[in-house]
Amino acid sequence: MLMDDVPAALGVASPAPSPAASGEAPAAAIPSWLASLVVHLLAVLLLAASDLPAAVEPPLALTARIAEALDDPLHDAPLDVELAAEELDVDAPLVETVSADVAAAATPVDLASVTEMAIAESSDSLAPLVAEVGLLEVASTSPAEFLAGGYGGRSAAGRAELVRRAGGSAQSEKAVEESLDWLARHQLDDGSWSFDHRYGECQGQCDHAGTLLNGAKGATALALLPFLGAGNTPLEGSRRRVVARGLDALVAMMEPTRHGGSFYDGGQMYSHGIAAMALCEAYAMTGDERLAGPAQAAVNFICYAQDPQGGGWRYEPRQRGDTSVAGWQVAALKSAFLAGLAVPAVTPAKASYFLDSVQVDQGEGYAYEQQKLEYRGATSAIGLLCRMYLGTDHQHPVLRRGVQRLADAGPSTNDAYYNYYATQVVFQYTGGEGKMWDRWNKKMRDMLIETRDAEGHARGSWQPRQGDHGRDKGGRLYATALNCMTLEVYYRLLPIYQEKAFKEGFDE
Repeated sequence: MLMDDVPAALGVASPAPSPAASGEAPAAAIPSWLASLVVHLLAVLLLAASDLPAAVEPPLALTARIAEALDDPLHDAPLDVELAAEELDVDAPLVETVSADVAAAATPVDLASVTEMAIAESSDSLAPLVAEVGLLEVASTSPAEFLAGGYGGRSAAGRAELVRRAGGSAQSEKAVEESLDWLARHQLDDGSWSFDHRYGECQGQCDHAGTLLNGAKGATALALLPFLGAGNTPLEGSRRRVVARGLDALVAMMEPTRHGGSFYDGGQMYSHGIAAMALCEAYAMTGDERLAGPAQAAVNFICYAQDPQGGGWRYEPRQRGDTSVAGWQVAALKSAFLAGLAVPAVTPAKASYFLDSVQVDQGEGYAYEQQKLEYRGATSAIGLLCRMYLGTDHQHPVLRRGVQRLADAGPSTNDAYYNYYATQVVFQYTGGEGKMWDRWNKKMRDMLIETRDAEGHARGSWQPRQGDHGRDKGGRLYATALNCMTLEVYYRLLPIYQEKAFKEGFDE
């Protein structure tokens, strides 16, 4: 079975053409109360008629060759980006000579059953909310439409313009390219990455290796995100073969379950959320149907893993949630929604309910978990960004006060995790302009440029600092991926409040 057959094997249909694209007249709108009633009746009938299977059938073999589908040979080499501020063209060719032949497994996964289960198992306190939101109808989105929305800045022309407009520089772009080069040089022969980066070409030349040895799924996905953020896909970009091999490896690591495709590993639900985000972004940017099935299956598992009572996510599926793990799941769901994949409306609605339960100081900040309601910088940044994704109005006074509180604190000198989220919050709120953004950006940008390693095999990477959220487990790869994405903030996602697809939350 080739990777083209992944959607069918996983039991998830590829996004259907929109009415406008097919020439069909749009169906008459169904009242929300009627849709909700039908959904609930179906849920009751399905649950009453059959039991869930006790075991998963043996997986089917699946060969994925995204990397081998590339027509032209490439040759990886360090990219020279000594650019003038007016010439931020970073699309020079690179080469990758190693190909990958990896296998993935798939068993049928039914999105409808995941959705119905999420509805049926909602707590009593959420019942009115579930009845109101029902199911979300998602129209298909082409790569061109998606790039015109949230990811338009990742194109070569868009990237150069947004760097100039939002306060990036030739030096910040050089830092991005050097960090991508470091990540590419630490990709393993099978296309994956490890938090313990000392294998492969490195052979221990770079210090601060991560201690999480069974986190290959999370490490591979986290390493892929900065490449995607800079506009590299399996189809285009100077590092397209690196991305193709990485996606091949990531898809091969997906474990089929009756609840969807799981990327749970030593990084727990962190790994799954990051992997789902990478697959959804790659699918949205390319429209490659070979990625549609794995991306949808990963989204299905997020819906299943949500705490059915409190609406959050934590290390294990269906545990009472924490804000840190929830942030990656919400980001993945947003990417899935914008890519035209199916997202049950109840899932983001329950996520908003979870955020209500962990907010502090009248919503200006967010605690790590409900059991200890105290303000934390990193989780407050995560909570505020999730609120933006979920459609909170730009003029809401609580959002304004929360962003101002982060801006007053400024970037951290030792916490890449906080900076990754807080920089997005300030950028999205300000649109990358004005005094608040200028102050934040200058400090953040210059600090990251100055603190990266400039010599030897570690050139272009960052060593994790004492006090960093994932310093020990994630090591240098973790710090480098997050800091690189922070420097990509100018174009990685267009300003939320200037884009209809983001501004309206999940309610299109």
